[in-house]
Parts: sequence; C-alpha cells; structure tokens
Amino acid sequence: MVERQHPDEEDVDAAFASIVARWDDELPAEDLPDHERPEPPVDPTPAARRQSTGDVRGALRPRDPRPDTDEPRSPAADEPAVPWRVDPTHSVADALLSSDDDPGQADDGEGFTPSPPAPLPPRTDRLFWGALLGLVLGPLLLVWLVATRPDSGGWLTAVAIALVVGGFACLVLRQPSNRDDDPTNGARV
Repeated sequence: MVERQHPDEEDVDAAFASIVARWDDELPAEDLPDHERPEPPVDPTPAARRQSTGDVRGALRPRDPRPDTDEPRSPAADEPAVPWRVDPTHSVADALLSSDDDPGQADDGEGFTPSPPAPLPPRTDRLFWGALLGLVLGPLLLVWLVATRPDSGGWLTAVAIALVVGGFACLVLRQPSNRDDDPTNGARV
C-alpha cells in the first residue's frame, strides 16, 4: 500500500492564501471550456413581447451587437434580457384581477353547494348522549383532578376513568350491527 505524503502546513497555508487572493478573479472567456462559456444574451422579438404565455424559446433571438459610440445609453439597455418573462407589463395576477365577472354575483347554475349538516340525534338517543358525555366529561374531570387536586384519592379518579370507558362503550354499541353493501364506499359526487 502506498503511503500518502502530507504536505507541510506552510505549503497548505500558502496554497490557501493563493486561492483566497484569486477568489474574485474571472477567467477570460476563451480560457473556459465550451460547456462553461456564457451564451450571448437574448432579446424577445416584438411578437413574443405581446404574448403572455406559450413557449418563447423559439421566439427569442440573439441580441444585436451594439456599435461603440459615445452616446449615453439608458441603464435598461445594459441589463440582460430575462427570457422567462416575456411581457413585464402584464402578469398572471393582472389577468386574474381583470375578470369581467363581479365577485358579488354568483352563478346559480355553477358551483358546489354543500348539503346541510345532519341534525343532532334526538334527545331520546341515550347511547349518543352517553358517549358524548362520557368522552367529554371523563377527560375533563381527569384534567381538573390533576390540575387542582393531585393528591386526591381514588373515587374521583375512578369516576373519571369509568366515564371515559362508559363513553367509549356507548360509542361502540351505537355502531350499526350490519354494513350496507355499498360498492362506492360512501363516495358521492
């Protein structure tokens, strides 16, 4: 097995200092490999500027070379074109907000209207109300006992646990004894 020789600490520090000194230097474009060379910026054609959607890759053309003149140029001329945004004056939000429909008027023929919720079971349904009281009052009594009387003895704790167990038993007994043979499993559209 070949042993690797570790460079001296001074050599490592010198190499690191050299890398840090050249950190912001840019390589000339001719020294870069082909896949790393920057492509010339592109400007969308007037037809592509009018369209707000669609594939704009074919509508883009390379920027015309600017002659070297002493005329002052606007700052926008120096900024590169943004190929993924065709028309900066129109956005998706503008299109959504400029809808002709008045939001106060709803179409009666369209839209989803949910069915009204099912009413609570009648007062004579003892299993429902027993399950509700047991599963609500039992845990509340346990929390009250822990918060106010942590040293209290067993009969209140036993009542709270009995309420929880009784509520769960009522909930299980309230379930239907047979299931419908519904092939849609209750899904309705």
